[in-house]
Amino acid sequence: MNFYTIYPSKNIDRDFSFDLKGNQDRVLDFFKFGDSHSGFLKNPRINLTYDDDFNIELDEILNTDFYYSSSGILLFSKRFYERLNAELSSECEFFQCLVNSIESDIYALSIKNKVNILDENEKIGGDITFDINYILKDEKKSYIYMVTDNFVKMVKDNKLKMQFLEFY
Repeated sequence: MNFYTIYPSKNIDRDFSFDLKGNQDRVLDFFKFGDSHSGFLKNPRINLTYDDDFNIELDEILNTDFYYSSSGILLFSKRFYERLNAELSSECEFFQCLVNSIESDIYALSIKNKVNILDENEKIGGDITFDINYILKDEKKSYIYMVTDNFVKMVKDNKLKMQFLEFY
């Protein structure tokens, strides 16, 4: 089985990313480190912003299905959410985001499954065994995630706009 990381579509400006707006440490604690005690789930709002220089490109950027985030939180389109939420529900959870305090069609994805992905040499461990179909993150370095061949196939079957890079 091959593993991948996700990237926006090829034609999207690589300098663009959404940023967490304001002091959002509890959001980062929940998404990156799985800290349910952070208080995020009591008021699950994720407020994003972006550099105004990208206003001209924003419609084109939002016409894809995966977005860069400076925080490392995985952000997807409403189209992705609507088509794949049911299939992915056992392995992840979605939260609708705000952009500049206005409800948006962007959804943050929280990965439920943690596995020891990397060995002591920071390579994918040769003896990884797990019962996960689509997406997982590393138990020790929770900012590292991987998607499976099944995830890639599901995205392609649904004609969603993103690309993948093989994880080594």
